[in-house]
Amino acid sequence: MAYLSLLKNPAWDMVFVFMLVAAGFFWGISGGKKKMAMGIVAIYVLTALFPFVSVDYLASGRAPNEAFMFGAGAFLILLVLLALFLLRAFRGVWKEDGAWWEILVFAILAAGFLMTSLIGLAQPSIAKNNFLNLSPLTLKLFADPIIAKWWTILPIFGVMFL
Repeated sequence: MAYLSLLKNPAWDMVFVFMLVAAGFFWGISGGKKKMAMGIVAIYVLTALFPFVSVDYLASGRAPNEAFMFGAGAFLILLVLLALFLLRAFRGVWKEDGAWWEILVFAILAAGFLMTSLIGLAQPSIAKNNFLNLSPLTLKLFADPIIAKWWTILPIFGVMFL
């Protein structure tokens, strides 16, 4: 019954997850499943490179919540730029293909991996004490260390096998 209340009064973070899935799905429908796979690869690349980007000076002297928001904003901006550069570099490599269910799977995997990556940017005290006011479902699905490992592993298997 608690999950039905999610439909009546959704939390902002679950609306964000649904928006990510919908945006990924429509992007995949318009661009094909290989373009979605390239987007997932862009998230992997940025997750590996982002610790070397110094955005700490933007958030120096701010509250931990604000520091997280600056870091998450920089992550999203760099993700868009990296995805655009990767798509341009591999422009003629793919055709527009993919069944709708494959694109939906890619969209769910990409949204889950992106949420896990964004929550992973927060300091452990912020996530542990829930200073971001995340819903319990979001904390369970994306901040739990065991489930977060699956969100990190499953997208690459989706790229390899779908």
